[in-house]
Amino acid sequence: MNGRKIEVIGWDNGFSGPAGKILEQAQVVIGAPRLLTLPQIPAGAEKVPVDGKIAARLPELLQRGLPTVVLATGDPLYYGIGTTLLRLVPPEQLNFHPAPTAFQRLFSLLGQPWEKVRLFSLHARKTPAPYRPILSSSLAAVYGDAQRPAGKIAAELVGAFPEAAERRAAAGCNLGLPEETVIRGTLAEIAENPAASASLSVLALLPDASSGPVLPLGLPDETYEHHRNMITHPEIRAVVLSKLKLTRGVLWDLGAGSGSVGIEAAGLCPELQVFSVEKDPGRTGQIEANVAREGLTNVQVLQGKAGDLLGELPVPDRIFIGGGGRELLEQAFDRLAPGGILVMTAVMLETVALMSRSLPDFRREFLTLQISRAEEILPGGCMLRAENPITIGVWQKESAR
Repeated sequence: MNGRKIEVIGWDNGFSGPAGKILEQAQVVIGAPRLLTLPQIPAGAEKVPVDGKIAARLPELLQRGLPTVVLATGDPLYYGIGTTLLRLVPPEQLNFHPAPTAFQRLFSLLGQPWEKVRLFSLHARKTPAPYRPILSSSLAAVYGDAQRPAGKIAAELVGAFPEAAERRAAAGCNLGLPEETVIRGTLAEIAENPAASASLSVLALLPDASSGPVLPLGLPDETYEHHRNMITHPEIRAVVLSKLKLTRGVLWDLGAGSGSVGIEAAGLCPELQVFSVEKDPGRTGQIEANVAREGLTNVQVLQGKAGDLLGELPVPDRIFIGGGGRELLEQAFDRLAPGGILVMTAVMLETVALMSRSLPDFRREFLTLQISRAEEILPGGCMLRAENPITIGVWQKESAR
């Protein structure tokens, strides 16, 4: 790489004075096609559009030694080309000249203070929108792209949680460009507005009195696809999650079944990365469907025997085992991070027996839960019908000194 620095300039309805002077001297200008039409670009400069082939061309372009400017919209280091450049060029050879980000510009046009905003990006992503954290935020900004503009994101949120249709929102389209448009309305109105389909757009969810979707401990069984009632039922799931004492980090859900424990953990603790392991391919498909329905992006599903996959997984801070042998329990506990917690459940006497003999020095709790549900046996008369008792074991590693 030559000694000349690459200037990375943000556009927001114009360039700052210093940035404009730098652009005047550029011999190579790299940017999105819509930015390469700006009148401020020197007539004699080589214009290089950012397209699907640009990553392969960038090293050669940046090594020519010519005065080079890379154009961006807003702040190039916020979901912008700056991240790509830093993979190819040492930071000391890049000068960044940011403009306000798209969400900042949108909120300024709306007159909306944004110090409490939660930011989300679906740019270049095909995963479902994380609708729970988005809709639960009093103020949120969601970045889209050409395939998923603000209107489609609004429609996706309403489809996942129809009660959000009347949520106050706004869409900022082509922000900072001459054709800039701001659309105000409800999520349903923005979803149906063709103007909200601009490729460069941000969806803002604004504060109002409506409440977003909640994620209580122990969602109903019918929330999840599952096989022949083989699922950790809501009351047991709630106790398991409380014993895990969720925190940021990594959770293993081994023998995940429907994935309900890991999925609820991921929803309750967005900074937790969950790895759900299930050997049955059919049930793995159910877990993936359940994850997609909940709009979560922090759950990874793996198909295979748990004991065979432990070495491939990152070190866990929390582990849940929904049934298994003593060997799996001890292998998993051996991988647990210092201070980490492992919770295991069992219904079979043989499994309960092995749990009672395993890792006695690290066992913190050992309990049995039994749920009895009211069931009508004749008009106006109910009885309490007992379900199978569930045994729960809790183990914890000593913290690192």
